[in-house]
Amino acid sequence: MRPEYKPRYKKPIFVFMKINILPRTFCFLSLLVASLVSLYGQQVPIQQYSINADGTVQLEVNSTTAQYYVLKIRHDINADFELATSLTLGSPDTTTISESVGGYPLAHYQVLEYPIAAPADTDGDGTDDIAEFQNIPAQAPLNAAAPIATEDGVVAVDNFTTYKGLSVTEDYVQWSEFLNGKVNVKYIIDDFHTPHPKLYFIDSHSFLLHADFADHVGIDHLGDQVKKGQVIYHPTVVSDNGTVGTYAFNFSNGHGDDFEVVRKTFELLAANMPFLHNNLSYFITALNEDEYTRDSVLFQNSRVPILFEDEVYAEVDYWGLHSAEGFGFFRLMNLDEVPDARDIVLYEALPNTLPRVGGIMTSVMQTPLSHVNLRAIQDNIPNAFIRDPLSIDSIAHLLDHYIYYKVQPDQYIIREATLAEVNDWFEDLRPAEEQIPVLNLDYTSILPLEDISFGMFDGFGAKCANVAEMRTFGFPEGVIPDGFGVPFYFYQEFMQYNHFFEAVAAIISDPEFQADRDVRDEKLDEFRKQINDAPMPDWMMDELETMQLSFPAGTSIRCRSSSNVEDLPGFNGAGLYSSKTQHPEEGHISKSIKQVFASFWNLRAYEEREFHRVNHYIASMGVLCHPNTSNEKANGVGVSTDPIYNTSHTFYLNSQIGEDLITNPDNTSIPEEILLDRVRVSENDFILIQSSNLVPGDSMILSPTFLEEMREYLTVIHDEFAVLYKAQDNPGFAMDIEYKITSDNRLFIKQARPWVGYQPDIDPETVWLDSLKLTLFPNPAQDFIQVQCYHCHLSSLFITDIMGRLLQQITLSPDIDLNAEIYVSHLPAGMYLVNGISKSDNTTYTKKFIRQ
Repeated sequence: MRPEYKPRYKKPIFVFMKINILPRTFCFLSLLVASLVSLYGQQVPIQQYSINADGTVQLEVNSTTAQYYVLKIRHDINADFELATSLTLGSPDTTTISESVGGYPLAHYQVLEYPIAAPADTDGDGTDDIAEFQNIPAQAPLNAAAPIATEDGVVAVDNFTTYKGLSVTEDYVQWSEFLNGKVNVKYIIDDFHTPHPKLYFIDSHSFLLHADFADHVGIDHLGDQVKKGQVIYHPTVVSDNGTVGTYAFNFSNGHGDDFEVVRKTFELLAANMPFLHNNLSYFITALNEDEYTRDSVLFQNSRVPILFEDEVYAEVDYWGLHSAEGFGFFRLMNLDEVPDARDIVLYEALPNTLPRVGGIMTSVMQTPLSHVNLRAIQDNIPNAFIRDPLSIDSIAHLLDHYIYYKVQPDQYIIREATLAEVNDWFEDLRPAEEQIPVLNLDYTSILPLEDISFGMFDGFGAKCANVAEMRTFGFPEGVIPDGFGVPFYFYQEFMQYNHFFEAVAAIISDPEFQADRDVRDEKLDEFRKQINDAPMPDWMMDELETMQLSFPAGTSIRCRSSSNVEDLPGFNGAGLYSSKTQHPEEGHISKSIKQVFASFWNLRAYEEREFHRVNHYIASMGVLCHPNTSNEKANGVGVSTDPIYNTSHTFYLNSQIGEDLITNPDNTSIPEEILLDRVRVSENDFILIQSSNLVPGDSMILSPTFLEEMREYLTVIHDEFAVLYKAQDNPGFAMDIEYKITSDNRLFIKQARPWVGYQPDIDPETVWLDSLKLTLFPNPAQDFIQVQCYHCHLSSLFITDIMGRLLQQITLSPDIDLNAEIYVSHLPAGMYLVNGISKSDNTTYTKKFIRQ
């Protein structure tokens, strides 16, 4: 039932005088009517009322683009509509109006219509609504505060980027321990007890204290009309809308206040943080618990959510890093143990290297670009982080059993399996025929990188050829390493010189070697020692010495594996082989070259080749040699697409300071994650997904200068290699680079290879299957996502948060191809999942997207 409308002014008597009005008088009266409508607004009927999945109201009114709409509320059904909570520009035909907080019943709402050409001044600050609406965040139509300098702060927080730009994070806040380690923004409200309070969000980089800002803008921060506090972001707390990530406000030093003060502050903050969607709470600590207890009944009957201090320690307990399924023997692994290819492994600490396995579960958090997850992506095996998995009976009871294990973004499935299921599964995965890697032995000499090109990968390896090719891309000196390539010819000649191929044949044909993995490990270890101790032909020693002497005196030389079975499209090989550093005091470089050769016979490398039926005698090792970098300030991995969150037109960057490797992170290492726009359109051309836990406060590892360089270099690397790999029209193509920030503060790119998920050869059946997959754009999204899935026969579509909480469900006709526009403006900023279920075969299609 629509609330009764009580006009705030009397209808002018001239409205009813229809005769004897002169044209000039009529014109005057028309202007007067228009001015009154502009001043007071015209109430419009609410055609549709509903509460969205996030708890916010959805009010539909008839509208035009010449009007705008102010939503007013009343907390009490018997009160007047005095509080404005949102402003919405009109759309053709109908407009949906909402607000930033949880919805009231219909009778609590009133919608007023105003002409855009003659706007009102809702907040009473002397500037009209439209002028302020168009100047957010410097001005705000629902905040009477005057504009302030950009470096001082804002009067509205229009998105998370603005919030983050104002915020600080301090490890220890002596007077407010609940702020320790928390992202927060200070606010101050002047003229609080008047009809037109003035709210300021303070740039905490410019003003450490509220008092400093107040003195700067002329506010008596100790006055009766002033309220101040912080808005804190808690990324792991489930908000009132059911998603992870919530904001909570408090008053200075955590002290409490009367319920009416809290509610007025809540409404004012929410109205001027329009990007919120029912994820703002009032923060209760030991310091304000007494006031809350006193007014608890009032809070319980209000729409002000409460966040208690002990709730902020809720953590994400599950992360499905790579969605896949598999069978295997479920084992709890120690770092000194070597798993079998048919094992599904549970690690309580991340291994530095990992051979082929059937699936991965870790009780410690991984990085998306760790060797563990890259291995999962390459081998298409399930991989998930599960907090304290052995406390879960359904997991613990299956240890040392054959299992079926499936990982999805929002859940995992685990059950006992039979040995027959396991055998059938792995036999289907292996290639049916022997795989012969490319091997060109026409290159018989060590060559400087300037003489090696992309097409010579068959003689020097893709790692070496790609680094050499990047030196032709026009990057500044020092961005790409200079050095030499040792061809496959050297490895083949060395192996034949020492009759090692005959030794290999004897080793791998031994039935005990084939049957017992421990025997394999032992015999391969013995063989690597033979390689390290074996002599080299004189001519090889001479040529290696000539290369070594070509480096400046005192240079430590990095010798990196560059085989013909790594860094290839469809076969990444990350972590299979070893690189070595030859220091000046260690003598002849043949020592390090032989160590790289020997790494070709690591257990994990042998088993990977054996699984893929790769010919062990044609597989060969080349070596890339360049000056070693040490004491780097940071290192990282970048991908010329976004393979983690599947956003569009972005690069994914994962960095950590010092030598804390991204590919093999320490258990306590949390890297910096950034989505960088491929094309720069503004200063806010990146999204900081996660800050490193090894840098202070809100600082970033990749400064704006490095981000700009990275954008330029990754764009060139992607585009140039797309041509070289003939992948210009392949949307799955991307390049994966490893980079460092050197001790002298330069960006150094040490490697580039096709992203592990890129598949170059697509047969017609695969192309057809790809067309079945669910796609969505734009990503990141703001107002809507376009979701498409052709020939999928989807019966339902679900939007969930990353914890799997259902936020929205859409029923579909399975006989119609999906091409739907879904509005997501009500969702808080964060990551979400779109899941579609096919009626024909119960297949689930899943895509991630980011709501900015």
